[in-house]
Amino acid sequence: MANGESVFANWVDADPIPHAIIDRSLRLHWQIRAAMALLQHSPDLQEQNDRLFALQPDNQSRLELFVVHAGSGAASSMVILPVREDYLIIRGRLIETSPGSEQIGLIFFSAQHFIDRSIISDDVKDIYRLTNGEHKILNAMMSGMNAEQISRSLEISLETVRTHIRRIYSKIGVRSREALFAQLQPFKFLAY
Repeated sequence: MANGESVFANWVDADPIPHAIIDRSLRLHWQIRAAMALLQHSPDLQEQNDRLFALQPDNQSRLELFVVHAGSGAASSMVILPVREDYLIIRGRLIETSPGSEQIGLIFFSAQHFIDRSIISDDVKDIYRLTNGEHKILNAMMSGMNAEQISRSLEISLETVRTHIRRIYSKIGVRSREALFAQLQPFKFLAY
């Protein structure tokens, strides 16, 4: 089993979606490479003295309130931090490590920062025969971005984005964004 644990640890560490474990004092106990990269490069959220720290005082207050209430009556908790023209969403789940000792498992998500990360299973690309460009735009749509935001983020024309969206709708067999979301819900693996 020790080899299996090592393989599992390597697999988790390679996940492109940032994950970390903190305690109620925001002390970081564990993080994967994607979380380390996020905290090293983010102008809004950092690791300082082994603790999670938001540079904006309002966001730091939100983080502190989040950890106080994590696990109180809900299986999962969430905090949304407004950051430069975007929102950093941190979802947390209480982990009881031993009687009386708790930590909080975190997953970080931002539509702008992680548009190139798979949110929808890559199987969708194969099942519906989507091009790489269509798949990237689909992921952006599923993360809540509109055509204008996708155009700016991917640095392609708005008309190109709209053409890709029409092709995506046609290939998937839907006529609206709502129908698209309903059709692809089983393929989302970010639901935490």
